[in-house]
Amino acid sequence: MVAPVVHVEVRGLDAEELQAFYREIFGWEREERRSVGAYSVGSIGAGEMTAATGPVPDWVARSCTFYIQVEDIDTTLRQIEQRGGRAVMPKAVGPPDFPSPHINVFTKFVDPAGNVVGLVERPPSSSD
Repeated sequence: MVAPVVHVEVRGLDAEELQAFYREIFGWEREERRSVGAYSVGSIGAGEMTAATGPVPDWVARSCTFYIQVEDIDTTLRQIEQRGGRAVMPKAVGPPDFPSPHINVFTKFVDPAGNVVGLVERPPSSSD
């Protein structure tokens, strides 16, 4: 099975300016039920993907990260490490009522070329 990209994150120093830029050019609208503070999240495409804009401290590099959905983050990280990549943050788990359930369990890794990529764990379906 091909692992889908389910979330895109663009971060910079001026969150409001960034949100306006992506809203005005690409139609990315903030959904209050999914957003937290200045971190703005909304559905894009056919609603199966989310996009976010948000602030970073001035000492952090600006970034654009896409998140690939996998069945099991721990297994996938082992495969990544076997092929020359490495995790750059511990796996994080949000609270059960996190507003964007498909990005509730996540981490980031660096690929062999130095690109930072996110992983999210597929949320359990109602039939799981």
